Amino acid sequence: MTKNKKRFIISIIGATIIFLLGITYISLPTYYGIDMMDNIEINNLFISFSIIYATVNLGEFLTLGSNPNNESIYKCISGSIIGLLNIILSNYTARSFMISFAIFVFMITAVKLFTVDYYHDRKDAYYYIEGLCLAIFFIVGLITALNLFGSSFLQTMMLGFFITIMGILRIFNVSIKTMLKSKRFLHKIKLK
Repeated sequence: MTKNKKRFIISIIGATIIFLLGITYISLPTYYGIDMMDNIEINNLFISFSIIYATVNLGEFLTLGSNPNNESIYKCISGSIIGLLNIILSNYTARSFMISFAIFVFMITAVKLFTVDYYHDRKDAYYYIEGLCLAIFFIVGLITALNLFGSSFLQTMMLGFFITIMGILRIFNVSIKTMLKSKRFLHKIKLK
């Protein structure tokens, strides 16, 4: 198996895990019912997301090794910091989930911005795709962060929606990156 194929398969597995986690969070109100959603602690859901997110990115880093911009290890560190921050803040404020979520969006946006800058400096065509995914991620994260002031039902649905969008963006990102590196794909495109 070639290195690009191995990278593609492992990245798609990680993106699919995140996507399925988002779908699970979206479907929680269906399993528990709207009346029982008040019993589910949103901080625990966010901590479980940060643990899974950090583990997936650490697994990608350990399996694939170091890549030039080390995006997966920075995402792992960000996910770990946010999980710890949420645990610490939950002792002091009831809005710890919203604060942790907003900081998470800004930290991952910063990591993705470094990746965009890395590809821009090398004049890689992938720069535009990475920039588009960064813009979509930031806008969706900002909209989600602003809509977290409702009930636990709404918070769970919004968190699941955000995680699902994150998984879709990762799948899209990995697929486009693989196609741009594939010689079979590039031979079929006629550039003028």
